[in-house]
Amino acid sequence: MARHRNPVLPADISRAVGEIERDREHGASWLARKSAEILASASLPSQRAGGRSARQRLQVIRIAARSLARTRPSMAAIANTAAKVAEAAFTLPQDADETECETCLAEIHRQAVAVAASWSSASGAILEHARPLLGPVLYTHSRSGTVEYTIMKLAEERGPDAVTVIASQSHPGDEGIGLATTLAQAGIHVLLVADAACGFFIGDADAVIVGADTVTAMAGVVNKVGTLPLALAARESQVPVYVCCEALKIAASDAKLNFEEMDAAELMPAPAPGVRVRNVYFDLTPHELITSLITERGALTPQDVRSLAQQARRSLALLGP
Repeated sequence: MARHRNPVLPADISRAVGEIERDREHGASWLARKSAEILASASLPSQRAGGRSARQRLQVIRIAARSLARTRPSMAAIANTAAKVAEAAFTLPQDADETECETCLAEIHRQAVAVAASWSSASGAILEHARPLLGPVLYTHSRSGTVEYTIMKLAEERGPDAVTVIASQSHPGDEGIGLATTLAQAGIHVLLVADAACGFFIGDADAVIVGADTVTAMAGVVNKVGTLPLALAARESQVPVYVCCEALKIAASDAKLNFEEMDAAELMPAPAPGVRVRNVYFDLTPHELITSLITERGALTPQDVRSLAQQARRSLALLGP
C-alpha cells in the first residue's frame, strides 16, 4: 500500500494522514472521526505557517482530503468523511478572492467539527434503535466501537448480570481479546471463543451484533474477516444478525470492493518454502444474511442504502481521480 508523503502537505498533516493509513488498532468510526479532526486542524488560522494565503491553505485541504480518501480502501467512512468535510473547497469558484477563500475555510472548519461530533453522537442514536432487538446473550466479532458502546450501555441499564457476551478472538489482529477484557472489567459476563467455534456456540446466543467497516450499495457488509462464517452459522441456527454502524459507512454506488491484506507474518511468523500466505483482513456478508442494518437514522432498507450510496458517489466525485 502506498504511503502518503506528499511534500505539498505540512509535515504535521502528512504525518497524521500516514497514521490513519497505518493504524491497525482502531475501527472505521474512530479513524473517520480522526480524519475530520485532521481537516479541522488544517483549516485553523494557526496553520498559516510559512505565510500561506487562504487560497494556498485551501489547496492543502484538497490534497489532504484526497490523501485521506485513499488511505483505507476497505473503510468507506474515511473517504466519505473527507469528502463531506472538504466539499466547500472543491465547489469554490476558481476565481474566488482571498476573502471568499477565508469564508470557505471557516465553513470547512465548521463542517469538520460537526462531522467529528456526529461520529461521537451516532452511537447513542444507534443504541436507541437497537435496544429493543437485543436479548441477554449477544455474540460479537471483531471490535466495533459502536457495538462496544451498545453493550456497555445495555449492561448499565439492565445490570451487568443481565448481559452475557460471546466474543470471538477475531484473528488475525485478535481485537476480540481486547474487547472481551474491556467488557469483563466492566463486570459483564464474557465468553471468549475461537473464530472457528462459531458453529458450536451460536446456538447459545439470542442475537449476533457486529459493526461494519463499509456497507456496499447492495446493502452488504464489509467487516473483519470471520463475519461471513458467523452470519452463515447464525442463519442455520435462526439467530438474528444485527449490524450497527453509522450511515457515513455506506460506500459510493460506483465504489469497487477492496479487501485490505496485512503482513503475512501475522499468520505465519516463520516463512516456509512453497507456502504462500494471504492475510486478508475483511470479508463481505451479503444483505440476505443480515436481519437488520441499524444506523443513527434507524433501520435502513436496501432502497435507503442505495439512495445514500448515490449521495456518497456524488460527494466523492468532487474529489476527482
